[in-house]
Amino acid sequence: MCGRFVSTVPPSGLEAVFSAQSCGESLTPSYNVAPSMEVYGVLGAPGSINRELKVFRWGFGQWSEKKGQSPNFLINARIETVDSKPRFAESFEHRRCLVPADGFYEWNRGFKRKERQPSYVYKPDHTPLAMAGIWEFDSREGESETRPSLVILTREADGFMSDIHDRMPVTLPSSLWARWLDSNSDNAVALKRFITEGPTETLQAHYVDARVGNPRHDEPENLAPVQPNTLW
Repeated sequence: MCGRFVSTVPPSGLEAVFSAQSCGESLTPSYNVAPSMEVYGVLGAPGSINRELKVFRWGFGQWSEKKGQSPNFLINARIETVDSKPRFAESFEHRRCLVPADGFYEWNRGFKRKERQPSYVYKPDHTPLAMAGIWEFDSREGESETRPSLVILTREADGFMSDIHDRMPVTLPSSLWARWLDSNSDNAVALKRFITEGPTETLQAHYVDARVGNPRHDEPENLAPVQPNTLW
């Protein structure tokens, strides 16, 4: 899964990496992006090579009928079933995006629940990851929402990530960005099969302090390597 990630590259840097037009907004760099926070996403124009950087809220909202109750957020979708789940299928077919990230955190399986050790996972050259996402307009009735929402797609972990967790974000190399963003260029089912059967990006990881489990800890020190079993 993907429940926390890092986003510190400014819009100008992301616009250069993704050849995208400016969104006209700048988010505060975050070393601990958590669900419901605002994040950057990259969109493609149908039938065009043009791309746009845009600000989204992370998570599709599940709104309670009880007045005053906070919503739950669906933050991940499995690529294996994304085209068959009613909440995700239309977005997968028509509204795909890329979610830039410096890297992401994952809690290592194999430890007891209270002793799970987080790792920071990133590309060896420290360039931004492009995580596959889908997006939707806000679905609440009777209220105006200024931000569209996105979720990050996950897949079965590859050989490297399987030592850390059984799931991982779908990360796409630059050679697949145009194909992923152009909803008119591919049969969505064929695209899903192509991605799930293809190789993942080369990643590396190191242990970090367990304080990253609390989104209030949002600081560069989150990325500092620590020894295994260093508990918060």
